[in-house]
Amino acid sequence: MTALLLALALLPACDRGPKREVPLPVRLETKALSRDLFTLDRGLKPMLTAPAVSPTRGPDVVVIVLDTFRADRLAAYGGDPSLAPNLNRFAEGATVYTTMRATGSWTLPSHGSLFTGEFPMEHGGRGSPADAPTKAYALSTDVPTLAERLTDAGWGTVGIAANRAFLDSIWGLARGFELWMCEGLSSGHELGYAQGDRITGLAQAALARWNKPEAPAARPLFLFLNYMDTHTPWVPREGYTAHPERIDARFLPGAKLWPKAKKGQWNRSRIAILSNKRDATEAERETWEEAYNAEVRFVDAQVGALLDSLPSLGVGPEDYVIILSDHGEFLGEHRLLEHSKDLYDEVLRVPLMVRGPGFTPGINPAPIQTHDVPELILAALGLPPLSDEPPTTDLQVSELYYARHRDLGVPALKARFDRVRRSFVLEEEKLIVTEGGPSERYDLAADPHEQRPLDTPNPVLESRARAWSEAHVPRQGGAPTLDAEQEERLKALGYMN
Repeated sequence: MTALLLALALLPACDRGPKREVPLPVRLETKALSRDLFTLDRGLKPMLTAPAVSPTRGPDVVVIVLDTFRADRLAAYGGDPSLAPNLNRFAEGATVYTTMRATGSWTLPSHGSLFTGEFPMEHGGRGSPADAPTKAYALSTDVPTLAERLTDAGWGTVGIAANRAFLDSIWGLARGFELWMCEGLSSGHELGYAQGDRITGLAQAALARWNKPEAPAARPLFLFLNYMDTHTPWVPREGYTAHPERIDARFLPGAKLWPKAKKGQWNRSRIAILSNKRDATEAERETWEEAYNAEVRFVDAQVGALLDSLPSLGVGPEDYVIILSDHGEFLGEHRLLEHSKDLYDEVLRVPLMVRGPGFTPGINPAPIQTHDVPELILAALGLPPLSDEPPTTDLQVSELYYARHRDLGVPALKARFDRVRRSFVLEEEKLIVTEGGPSERYDLAADPHEQRPLDTPNPVLESRARAWSEAHVPRQGGAPTLDAEQEERLKALGYMN
């Protein structure tokens, strides 16, 4: 069956009638939001009356993760200024870290670093090989988390996460939060995740209740938000799709949303490209770029609505707002699609923008990574660091352990992705090392898209890479057993068949 799919995928798509599809109408999740507000109120009720730990109420902290959001979609990172106007406007008043890289190329390891200050090797939350009994390893239980530290220091801790696959509490990322809303969110419609308008609505409700003018909570709030809209299935939406004529629905994932996709062209294209048999066609790339950009515009509108409302919800210049992404997305580059498959900069270069006391608006080009962010927050709040991992000063390290099991189950893809990779960036040179396999080196100044691997070695970079690997001891995370509902959530987002 796999051989047949590969053979079909290598052929150009046949014209079986009209190829174009009008953008889908935006269906806001108002009913699901209404149901979730009951859950929010029930969870917040005991928190709102908890006594203060300190006589002085500290600042609120709002952390917004844009799941699967590429840095090159924002003006400060070289993107089209018209694509995400609300995020661009936020950047104008924030410290913008333009040399930010993720520690991992998918949700679990990257969020693990955000919540622990550790690399995936150290916190344990990472992928598993094809023959492992678990789909991934959960965060190690003996690694302290940011939410635990802030709860102990007197902050109320609330997490609202759209990613119902790998932010499910079974993976350990909810540890320390007094209220975690993710897998318990209402199912919404066919997208497989809670849409951005619902995350904004829940965030606004949480802040309104916490900072109620006549009776604010005694403790400050740490509010973590995860928006999922730029993740597949990349929905072109009415009002957010600039060039609908570039959309060929046969190349889009999500057959429930796109009737023409039922013929399976998306999966055939995906397997052919990922098995390294061919490049993406111009029509495929146009479709994916346009659909992804539509989702960028949509999530920008939802986050913009939240940002505009923050002053009226008690979040002002004395508080902290941090916006970042956990990883980016491949749209055909390097014969790759989606994420969790490799360590090129399309998935590692992510935005990080911080607004609050001590953060001067403007560009900060210093190297920084996901695991540095919790320490940045704790230092701003006058609290000790989580980890003894030194802050990034020059060398940036990213890790990938295997790939999603949906891909490892296909022999042609297993041969490419059942591996461990690490990326090391020092100034403008990048080294990607495969355990037990070949390495690649790139000059990012001359070749920012990593198209021309260099033949000559760089002894300094190679020595730094070896020293880093020898200095870090792996920690094994837990191996959770998934129930049927959890497996369905992974299938809905393309992580399992």
